[in-house]
Amino acid sequence: MKTHVRRLTRAVRKRRDAVMRDVPASTDRLIDSVTEGSASRRAVLKGAKAALTGKNPVWAAVKGLISGLSTRTKILLALLVVLVALLAPVLLVVALLVLLVAWLVAAVRAATR
Repeated sequence: MKTHVRRLTRAVRKRRDAVMRDVPASTDRLIDSVTEGSASRRAVLKGAKAALTGKNPVWAAVKGLISGLSTRTKILLALLVVLVALLAPVLLVVALLVLLVAWLVAAVRAATR
C-alpha cells in the first residue's frame, strides 16, 4: 500500500512539474493574442475582466473595442459621432414637421367628413 501511495505521489509531482513548466508559455501566448488580437477579442477580454472585478463590463468592452481599432477607423468613428451630433437637431426638426403635417392632414380630413 505504501509503495502505491509513493508511486501515486511521484506521478502527481511529475505531472505538476510538467504543467508548471507549460504555464509561462501559455501565459505568453495569451498575452500575445490579447495585444496582437482583433478589436472584438480585446472587447470580449476587457469586458470579462471588468465583470470579474465588479466593474461595468459593457463600458469596458466598448473601451477595449475602441483601443483595438486602427487609427484610420478611430478617425472615421470620431467623424461619424460629430456628424450625428450636428445632424441630430436637424433630424428632430424634420420629424416634428412631419408630425405637424400629419396632424394637419388628419384634422382637415376629420373636418370634411
